[in-house]
Amino acid sequence: MDRVAIKAHAKESISGKIFILLAITIITSIVGGVLGFIPVVGVLAAIVIAGPIELSMTMIYLGIVDKNRAPKIEDIINGFKENNFTRAFVAYLRYTIFTALWSLLFVIPGIIKGISYSQMFYLMAEDKKMDAAEAQRKSMEMMEGHKWEYFMLNLSFILWYMLVGITFGIAMIYVGPYVEASKAEFYRKLKK
Repeated sequence: MDRVAIKAHAKESISGKIFILLAITIITSIVGGVLGFIPVVGVLAAIVIAGPIELSMTMIYLGIVDKNRAPKIEDIINGFKENNFTRAFVAYLRYTIFTALWSLLFVIPGIIKGISYSQMFYLMAEDKKMDAAEAQRKSMEMMEGHKWEYFMLNLSFILWYMLVGITFGIAMIYVGPYVEASKAEFYRKLKK
Protein backbone atom coordinates (compact mmCIF):
# COMPACT_ATOMS: atom_id res chain seq x y z
CA MET A 1 0.00 0.00 0.00
CA ASP A 2 1.28 3.44 -0.89
CA ARG A 3 1.59 5.28 2.44
CA VAL A 4 2.43 8.58 0.73
CA ALA A 5 -0.73 8.42 -1.41
CA ILE A 6 -2.84 7.52 1.63
CA LYS A 7 -1.53 10.50 3.57
CA ALA A 8 -1.87 12.83 0.57
CA HIS A 9 -5.52 11.90 0.09
CA ALA A 10 -6.16 12.26 3.82
CA LYS A 11 -4.59 15.72 3.83
CA GLU A 12 -6.72 16.70 0.85
CA SER A 13 -9.86 15.29 2.49
CA ILE A 14 -9.55 17.33 5.70
CA SER A 15 -8.74 20.55 3.89
CA GLY A 16 -11.26 23.22 4.92
CA LYS A 17 -12.77 21.00 7.62
CA ILE A 18 -10.22 21.46 10.41
CA PHE A 19 -12.29 23.80 12.57
CA ILE A 20 -15.44 21.66 12.55
CA LEU A 21 -13.30 18.59 13.32
CA LEU A 22 -11.66 20.55 16.14
CA ALA A 23 -15.09 21.46 17.54
CA ILE A 24 -16.21 17.81 17.38
CA THR A 25 -13.02 16.65 19.09
CA ILE A 26 -13.31 19.29 21.82
CA ILE A 27 -16.93 18.35 22.54
CA THR A 28 -16.18 14.63 22.79
CA SER A 29 -13.09 15.31 24.91
CA ILE A 30 -14.99 17.55 27.30
CA VAL A 31 -17.76 14.99 27.75
CA GLY A 32 -15.27 12.18 28.38
CA GLY A 33 -13.11 14.38 30.61
CA VAL A 34 -15.98 15.61 32.74
CA LEU A 35 -17.28 12.08 33.22
CA GLY A 36 -13.79 10.92 34.17
CA PHE A 37 -13.75 13.31 37.13
CA ILE A 38 -16.92 11.90 38.66
CA PRO A 39 -15.90 9.08 41.01
CA VAL A 40 -16.95 5.55 40.02
CA VAL A 41 -20.22 6.37 38.19
CA GLY A 42 -18.51 8.91 35.91
CA VAL A 43 -15.65 6.57 35.08
CA LEU A 44 -18.12 3.80 34.26
CA ALA A 45 -20.17 6.21 32.13
CA ALA A 46 -17.01 7.27 30.26
CA ILE A 47 -16.29 3.61 29.51
CA VAL A 48 -19.88 3.07 28.34
CA ILE A 49 -19.83 6.00 25.90
CA ALA A 50 -16.27 5.42 24.60
CA GLY A 51 -17.36 2.84 22.01
CA PRO A 52 -20.28 4.83 20.59
CA ILE A 53 -18.10 7.95 20.37
CA GLU A 54 -15.39 5.93 18.59
CA LEU A 55 -17.99 4.64 16.14
CA SER A 56 -19.29 8.19 15.59
CA MET A 57 -15.77 9.47 14.88
CA THR A 58 -15.14 6.55 12.52
CA MET A 59 -18.32 7.37 10.60
CA ILE A 60 -17.29 11.02 10.41
CA TYR A 61 -13.85 10.25 8.98
CA LEU A 62 -15.17 7.65 6.54
CA GLY A 63 -17.62 10.29 5.29
CA ILE A 64 -14.76 12.70 4.82
CA VAL A 65 -12.44 10.37 2.88
CA ASP A 66 -15.20 8.64 0.89
CA LYS A 67 -17.44 11.50 -0.10
CA ASN A 68 -15.43 14.55 0.95
CA ARG A 69 -18.48 15.25 3.13
CA ALA A 70 -18.15 18.06 5.64
CA PRO A 71 -19.08 16.77 9.11
CA LYS A 72 -21.67 18.42 11.34
CA ILE A 73 -21.67 18.69 15.13
CA GLU A 74 -24.71 16.40 15.35
CA ASP A 75 -22.69 13.60 13.72
CA ILE A 76 -21.21 13.01 17.18
CA ILE A 77 -24.36 11.12 18.19
CA ASN A 78 -24.42 8.70 15.22
CA GLY A 79 -22.76 6.03 17.35
CA PHE A 80 -25.65 6.25 19.81
CA LYS A 81 -28.43 5.87 17.21
CA GLU A 82 -30.42 2.78 16.23
CA ASN A 83 -28.58 -0.38 17.23
CA ASN A 84 -25.18 1.34 17.08
CA PHE A 85 -24.90 1.95 20.82
CA THR A 86 -24.88 -1.69 21.93
CA ARG A 87 -22.69 -2.85 19.05
CA ALA A 88 -20.17 -0.06 19.67
CA PHE A 89 -20.12 -0.59 23.44
CA VAL A 90 -19.49 -4.33 23.03
CA ALA A 91 -16.86 -3.69 20.33
CA TYR A 92 -15.01 -1.28 22.62
CA LEU A 93 -15.07 -3.82 25.45
CA ARG A 94 -13.88 -6.63 23.18
CA TYR A 95 -11.09 -4.49 21.71
CA THR A 96 -9.93 -3.33 25.14
CA ILE A 97 -10.16 -6.68 26.91
CA PHE A 98 -8.58 -8.77 24.14
CA THR A 99 -5.75 -6.29 23.61
CA ALA A 100 -5.11 -6.11 27.37
CA LEU A 101 -5.06 -9.90 27.67
CA TRP A 102 -2.59 -10.22 24.81
CA SER A 103 -0.49 -7.47 26.41
CA LEU A 104 -0.19 -9.58 29.55
CA LEU A 105 2.05 -11.93 27.57
CA PHE A 106 4.34 -9.04 26.63
CA VAL A 107 3.92 -5.63 25.05
CA ILE A 108 4.58 -6.76 21.46
CA PRO A 109 1.74 -9.34 21.25
CA GLY A 110 -0.62 -6.66 22.61
CA ILE A 111 0.48 -4.20 19.93
CA ILE A 112 0.10 -6.83 17.20
CA LYS A 113 -3.40 -7.76 18.35
CA GLY A 114 -4.37 -4.10 18.73
CA ILE A 115 -3.37 -3.61 15.10
CA SER A 116 -5.27 -6.77 14.11
CA TYR A 117 -8.44 -5.36 15.70
CA SER A 118 -7.90 -1.82 14.34
CA GLN A 119 -10.50 -2.08 11.58
CA MET A 120 -13.43 -3.18 13.81
CA PHE A 121 -15.17 0.18 14.00
CA TYR A 122 -14.73 0.85 10.27
CA LEU A 123 -16.39 -2.47 9.46
CA MET A 124 -19.24 -1.73 11.86
CA ALA A 125 -19.66 1.79 10.46
CA GLU A 126 -20.25 0.34 7.01
CA ASP A 127 -22.40 -2.63 8.00
CA LYS A 128 -25.11 -1.63 10.47
CA LYS A 129 -25.95 -5.28 11.17
CA MET A 130 -22.43 -6.47 11.95
CA ASP A 131 -21.89 -7.31 15.59
CA ALA A 132 -18.67 -6.83 17.54
CA ALA A 133 -17.49 -10.44 17.38
CA GLU A 134 -17.90 -10.57 13.59
CA ALA A 135 -16.18 -7.20 13.20
CA GLN A 136 -13.26 -8.43 15.30
CA ARG A 137 -12.94 -11.62 13.22
CA LYS A 138 -13.17 -9.74 9.91
CA SER A 139 -10.69 -7.12 11.10
CA MET A 140 -8.16 -9.85 11.88
CA GLU A 141 -8.73 -11.36 8.42
CA MET A 142 -8.37 -7.98 6.70
CA MET A 143 -5.18 -7.13 8.55
CA GLU A 144 -3.54 -10.46 7.75
CA GLY A 145 -0.42 -9.48 5.81
CA HIS A 146 -1.04 -5.75 6.39
CA LYS A 147 -0.13 -5.25 10.03
CA TRP A 148 3.34 -3.97 9.20
CA GLU A 149 1.92 -1.44 6.73
CA TYR A 150 -0.50 -0.16 9.36
CA PHE A 151 2.27 0.00 11.95
CA MET A 152 4.48 1.97 9.54
CA LEU A 153 1.61 4.33 8.69
CA ASN A 154 1.21 5.11 12.38
CA LEU A 155 4.98 5.38 12.86
CA SER A 156 5.20 7.84 9.96
CA PHE A 157 3.43 10.40 12.16
CA ILE A 158 6.17 10.40 14.81
CA LEU A 159 7.55 13.80 13.77
CA TRP A 160 4.04 15.22 13.76
CA TYR A 161 3.57 13.96 17.32
CA MET A 162 6.86 15.59 18.29
CA LEU A 163 5.51 18.83 16.86
CA VAL A 164 2.41 18.38 19.03
CA GLY A 165 4.70 18.06 22.05
CA ILE A 166 6.81 21.07 21.10
CA THR A 167 3.70 23.23 20.61
CA PHE A 168 2.18 22.01 23.91
CA GLY A 169 -0.68 20.31 22.05
CA ILE A 170 -1.66 23.17 19.75
CA ALA A 171 -0.53 21.29 16.62
CA MET A 172 -3.04 18.55 17.49
CA ILE A 173 -5.65 20.81 15.88
CA TYR A 174 -4.24 19.66 12.54
CA VAL A 175 -2.41 16.45 13.44
CA GLY A 176 -5.42 14.68 15.01
CA PRO A 177 -7.68 14.98 11.94
CA TYR A 178 -4.75 14.21 9.63
CA VAL A 179 -3.96 10.96 11.47
CA GLU A 180 -7.61 9.89 11.71
CA ALA A 181 -8.29 10.63 8.04
CA SER A 182 -5.15 8.67 7.11
CA LYS A 183 -6.40 5.67 9.09
CA ALA A 184 -9.80 5.91 7.37
CA GLU A 185 -8.08 6.09 3.99
CA PHE A 186 -5.96 3.05 4.93
CA TYR A 187 -9.17 1.14 5.67
CA ARG A 188 -10.65 2.24 2.36
CA LYS A 189 -7.57 1.01 0.43
CA LEU A 190 -7.50 -2.21 2.46
CA LYS A 191 -11.16 -2.87 1.72
CA LYS A 192 -10.55 -2.60 -2.03
